[in-house]
Amino acid sequence: MNQLINLTIDIPQQRGLTLILTQDKAHQNKTDLIANLILNGPLLVVLGDKWFPSLVLPRIIRTHTTDIKAVLSCLYIVRASTCYRLFYSLANIPSKGEPILILDFLHTFYDDNIPLRTRFFKLRGCCHELKRLAFYRQVIVITQEMEGENYEKFIPALYTIANKTFTLGTKREQFKQAVLF
Repeated sequence: MNQLINLTIDIPQQRGLTLILTQDKAHQNKTDLIANLILNGPLLVVLGDKWFPSLVLPRIIRTHTTDIKAVLSCLYIVRASTCYRLFYSLANIPSKGEPILILDFLHTFYDDNIPLRTRFFKLRGCCHELKRLAFYRQVIVITQEMEGENYEKFIPALYTIANKTFTLGTKREQFKQAVLF
């Protein structure tokens, strides 16, 4: 079973903020998590990046139910291309409602065209909104661990507001040498 699904198996009954750090993009794990959550009820997904498994998701849902349209009608998607839009999106989400999944949260804060001071200010505002939302419902924030100066500055803000923090490692394949004789 998928590692992300194991970590968040009882999401609909909880409230609070769960931070999941991945070592790579983890597209398959994220897709499986979205499918599992949407099969259990409505879900709001906030995208900090352009990636979303729109073609693969119906195929996964089809393995569990034949009423794909009804299940996908409970999926709400918000795209936030900048830290400004991410803050605006989080600020306009009502306090009570379905669980929220935020994919690639820190991606919007790596834009060098926006001054660093402004990005920190918006990050503080986003963290405040995440705490507000997590008081009433389950919020899952997924972000990729990265090397770099900006990542080391931004990630502590998420650690301080998270109720639970998980690191999702990648499984490495073990290679066996072929027997030649």
